[in-house]
Amino acid sequence: MARIVGEESNGRVEIEIYPASQLGSEKAMVEGLLLGTIDIAVAANVYVTNFVPQLGILDLPFLFRDRAHMYSVLDGPVGQELEESMKARGFHSLGFYEAGVRHIMTSSKPINAYEDLEGLMIRTVPNPAHIASFNAFGALAVAVDYGELYAGLQTGLVDGAEAANTNYNLKKFYEVAPHWAQVGWAILAADVIMSDKRFHSLPQDVQEALTYASEQSVVLERQAYADSDNSLLPELQSKGVKVTYPDTAPFREASKTVYDEFITTDKDRELLNAIFATN
Repeated sequence: MARIVGEESNGRVEIEIYPASQLGSEKAMVEGLLLGTIDIAVAANVYVTNFVPQLGILDLPFLFRDRAHMYSVLDGPVGQELEESMKARGFHSLGFYEAGVRHIMTSSKPINAYEDLEGLMIRTVPNPAHIASFNAFGALAVAVDYGELYAGLQTGLVDGAEAANTNYNLKKFYEVAPHWAQVGWAILAADVIMSDKRFHSLPQDVQEALTYASEQSVVLERQAYADSDNSLLPELQSKGVKVTYPDTAPFREASKTVYDEFITTDKDRELLNAIFATN
């Protein structure tokens, strides 16, 4: 995105990139957009949901059939409707990245079946739908800061957590949680966002350059994340990770109670049906 914006603006616009939480947590960065201290942020959708409740539908378990389905939803009418909801709350959407197909890691015992999660303390992001999901799965959802998760697994503060192959490998969680259950309980989105006020304060040609650059970056990010996720299992197994494949049917059945809790209005049901009807 930074490269293309520079090219499209003939060097007039430069995007400075600060990775690895240098500008604060994801929640702090989203707040920073509205405060005007940050221009662009990439934040997991679950954190933007705190500010734009309509986005919460994307946090539900087993919502998408696969990656292709998620991309079709986010790039189609449903995504456009959600972007309008973001605008109403002061955000301008530059697109939806992917944050991986999510599985379950545990430190002391493997998850071979749905019943094996019973009573385990599992770390989730502090998001109501995610907490409700793992409680529905029979676990005890625990809120632990992501930066403290490795130590939490190491000391037994939590028994496990959810993650994608990519960040499970990147953060070396396999060192303290070597059991890796391929459940695919969710495919998470990450929102690329600006303050709507900041976006519209820019000259028209800069707005167009940002829009074009973000569209290109979305294609690249999704492919890169998918390639990483799909290629990592053999590497993880070579590091001693014990991979299991529990039957997902009981997880899907348990998820129905989460939908009952969070899909409560006609508008919610309309949007959910539109997601399910998307090819």
